[in-house]
Amino acid sequence: MIKSGTVTVIAIATSYFLLLIPPTPKSNYHSLFISTSLSDNASISHHLETLTRRPHIAGSEANAEAAAYVLSVFNSCSIQSHVASYEVALSYPVSRSLVLTNLPPEPPISFNLIQETYEGDPYADVANEVVPTFHAYAKSGTATGPVVYVNYGRVEDYLTLKQIGINVSGTVVLARHGKIYRGDIVQNAYDAGAVGMVIYSDRKEYGGAGKARWFPDDKWLPPSGVQVGTVYGGAGDPTTPGWASSCECERLSKDEVEKEGDVPLIPSLPVSAADGEKIMRSIGGPVAEDDWQGSKDAPTYRVGPGPGILNLSYTGQQVIATIQNVIGVIEGAEEPDRFVILGNHRDAWTFGAVDPNSGTAALLEIGSTEWVEENREILASRAVAYLNADCVVGGPGFNARATPQLDELIKRATQQHVGIPAADIAFGGDVAAYPVYHSLYDDFMWMEKFGDPMFQRHVAAASVWGLVALWLADEEFLPFDYLSYAKELQFSAEELEKEISNKDINLSPIFTSIKKLEKAAIKINNQRKDLEASKGWITWKKDHLKVRELNDRLMMAERAFTDRDGLFGMSWYKHLVSSYFSGKKHSVSIYS
Repeated sequence: MIKSGTVTVIAIATSYFLLLIPPTPKSNYHSLFISTSLSDNASISHHLETLTRRPHIAGSEANAEAAAYVLSVFNSCSIQSHVASYEVALSYPVSRSLVLTNLPPEPPISFNLIQETYEGDPYADVANEVVPTFHAYAKSGTATGPVVYVNYGRVEDYLTLKQIGINVSGTVVLARHGKIYRGDIVQNAYDAGAVGMVIYSDRKEYGGAGKARWFPDDKWLPPSGVQVGTVYGGAGDPTTPGWASSCECERLSKDEVEKEGDVPLIPSLPVSAADGEKIMRSIGGPVAEDDWQGSKDAPTYRVGPGPGILNLSYTGQQVIATIQNVIGVIEGAEEPDRFVILGNHRDAWTFGAVDPNSGTAALLEIGSTEWVEENREILASRAVAYLNADCVVGGPGFNARATPQLDELIKRATQQHVGIPAADIAFGGDVAAYPVYHSLYDDFMWMEKFGDPMFQRHVAAASVWGLVALWLADEEFLPFDYLSYAKELQFSAEELEKEISNKDINLSPIFTSIKKLEKAAIKINNQRKDLEASKGWITWKKDHLKVRELNDRLMMAERAFTDRDGLFGMSWYKHLVSSYFSGKKHSVSIYS
């Protein structure tokens, strides 16, 4: 289609060598890309080790150095590159404390909230550069109250507590990570009337449970390990929702940000499995249900309230800091006004060997919310597709996630390289594969020992991403299959119909629209076949505009599923079919 049309922000560790070789017939590029000569796991390993030598949280000097490294790699490959900087409001901790008061004669426990290094830790000398454990954009304040255990902190968990007569109003609630986004855990606690929130990583999911060993002896999160991260419910800079952050741009005030509804209104802290278990032992009251319990060797989990009392104090600061997007452009010979975009965020909460720099090492490319906001109009009219790479490798297992018209393309790429059918593009997509998520221990040694010892998964991920990008750039007709889209929508509508069967809601208009989409998909597929059958040097000039017009329709069809104002309460998310939704952020929902 685009014949190497402009591919913005591309640099896959195995593919940019391809871009430097002498001109080769297009039919050979794809075979070259998956050849063993280009499967350079040593190169990807080197990139990852370099990027993760120091913790590099957003806005830090170390993250700016990582940006400079990415730019140097682009330049060394003769890729047209530049840095786009933005001034954004970032959140860092100033002070934190957590004290548990038990019934006498037990003395109070003051938690040190420190992730411990280990003997022989190769990163011990820079571990002090890791920002203290915190929740970014958490509410500053102090909360004191009896402890209530709320399982995963989902809406249904609070309903369960209500059914057994447990009132969480005025309490500090304890939840374990998992099932839903941490920001929603805090929001649900606030909605239920809690005054503070503590979230811990349960050994059942993150520690291997039982007699399992932990890192560095095994892959599991050590007892002092803490999952840090943001609790902001939006995207990008909360003070500039919907527009790019520059040094002199208009910004929302603190009160205005809070009124937007995307930042928590009660203080919260993340803690380790060891600290969570100590808090759990202080809780009395009814015994929690079986599926609320921990591992077999854990104490019996009770729901409270109390008698243990938690005093949580957190003070954060919001500063305007500089972040850098590294943009690399490979401009094609035909239709260079179209973009295929490959993206990855480079900054990390700690060392970031899995999240996100396994993606950076595989793609060596940066994408960001602020860049999207600044270039929204151009992207809306010219972007063919966006291929994201975040946690590309976190262990064994393979999965993929995409809007449905890309399903067959991704399957073709994985079958050609990996030899398996696919539905997402990442290795190790669950907690069991990657339990050190957002902790001090997400470093190069963990990746080298447990995530991808031979770096073959990195190579496979880079190859799949590269093949998909090449096909999107090179195919004369965009390889989009809207029959897959119609099939997925039909399945989801049928599932929705089952869920609301007891409600007086008629889904007939949805099913009618899906049928119309299916007919339109069949029609455009037939038109594509007719054009392909008529191709030849004689008819090329005449048919070129027809090809362009057909591709325009394929490309713009996805825009029809978006709303400029965005989802209710989540204005940044414009897609009405596949999008994030409250309670499962970082997941995709049909019919948001």
